Amino acid sequence: MDDQGRERTESFTRKIDAQKHVEAISANLHRGEYVDPRSGAQTFGALAERFTAGRTVKQKTASGERSLLDSRILPRWENVQLAHIVESEIRAWLADMQKEVSSSRARQAFILYRQILDLAVADRALAKNPAKGMKAPRAKTSRDAVFLTVDQVHEIADAMPRAADAALMRFLAFTGLRWGEAVAITGDALDFDRHIVHVRRTYSEDAGKIITGTPKDHASRWVPFPAGLDSELRALVKGRPGAADVFQTPAGGVLRSGNWTSRVLRPAVVSVNTPAEGEDERPDPIPTALRIHDLRHTAASVAIRAGANVKALQRMLGHESATMTLDVYAGLWDDDLLDLGASVNAAAYPLRTDDAA
Repeated sequence: MDDQGRERTESFTRKIDAQKHVEAISANLHRGEYVDPRSGAQTFGALAERFTAGRTVKQKTASGERSLLDSRILPRWENVQLAHIVESEIRAWLADMQKEVSSSRARQAFILYRQILDLAVADRALAKNPAKGMKAPRAKTSRDAVFLTVDQVHEIADAMPRAADAALMRFLAFTGLRWGEAVAITGDALDFDRHIVHVRRTYSEDAGKIITGTPKDHASRWVPFPAGLDSELRALVKGRPGAADVFQTPAGGVLRSGNWTSRVLRPAVVSVNTPAEGEDERPDPIPTALRIHDLRHTAASVAIRAGANVKALQRMLGHESATMTLDVYAGLWDDDLLDLGASVNAAAYPLRTDDAA
């Protein structure tokens, strides 16, 4: 009998082999690790389809996973029986894949592949996941983050011809909202009395289409915005329905990050960096490859200089944990550590002076 009460039979030529087989099955049943040998005959492709059918993820995530399956995973594994998947073959597949795609994409494909095999273990189709102990390829370290000064933020914003773009530049750099969160902010999400904004939805792009969803990790949050932005934001929402987006294209559509970066942000940076006639070159030019995400980094640095602690910054940025916030921005608290050292010294040696013996 298997763990489902079904009768299984197998033939052996020697009694001792049959006894060993029975003992092994009994031990696995006792530990709850019994796997029907016939389960391993199903193909990886069939398992992958069941995995995707049972997923509850955002549409953009689902599209990304489908792309990884169709381009990187299924061409190699679709018709392979689960029982024939071994670690050496997985390592060979990974090595070949990393010659063809970026380390980041190879990492994403492997993690998805490993998750699918986890389902096989959960379904008792495999006793263990052959990819479980393997490390995912390491994505190449991205370039260093850019932290703009407050003056640089205002310089870039002032160089943008459209008032709405200038307001968006300051809003991104002083609130730390992700692009999709910022452009999905509606007028009724702004609380001008308390100077906070309710981040409760987001826009994302999938195959050129705009998709409305919830913020990362499905968690809405309140984020402060500077009172100095009041006049700019009020001008944008004046006369509009409360449900209308605050930041829009000139035609009233949804702003797209790629277009805004190339047509608005980068030209403004070039303008700021260009010296006036007769002036020397700017001593601290702003990187022309400035990204929208660098404005999120800038907001973090401004908040820390203003006295934000790690928990407050975590809530502001919408990070899943304070640990994640520290992993990204721990270096920005270095000055705080120096101040803490001085405070601890004053507390530990309150009566001592430099002249004390």
